[in-house]
Amino acid sequence: MLDAQRQRAAILRDEVCFTRRILIAHLILGFLVATLLAAHGVLLWAFGTGLWYLLTIIPLQGMMSANACCRHILGTLFLSFTGSGIFFLTQIEPTLVNDRASLIPSGILPFWLGGLNLLYALAGACLIMHRKVKKAVSIGFSLW
Repeated sequence: MLDAQRQRAAILRDEVCFTRRILIAHLILGFLVATLLAAHGVLLWAFGTGLWYLLTIIPLQGMMSANACCRHILGTLFLSFTGSGIFFLTQIEPTLVNDRASLIPSGILPFWLGGLNLLYALAGACLIMHRKVKKAVSIGFSLW
């Protein structure tokens, strides 16, 4: 009996660690995105990203409490970030005026935002479809 319990805990540990990595990376990168947008001088988009970041905290907490629908909600929010990032890079970024006083040169904005768009698209797909995330959410877990 104890061997079965030990093996079950070892199996679930991998799923929980995988899901934790995604969520901790989001907590760090989401705040970083809003900060970098503010440093580029795009304050309205930085404010919107900050609101999106705060909105993602609710389903993140629900995932840790074993609420399965929160996994889909958070994955959809991640994919919405990717969609709005693509819109920003194709429609808004080319029209930005370069003579604005920003802390970071505007030439690197497409590179870091494009990379983060790809990461959030991958994380959103993982949250929605990956079996490890599904198992971790079904049992509940703590972030730390």
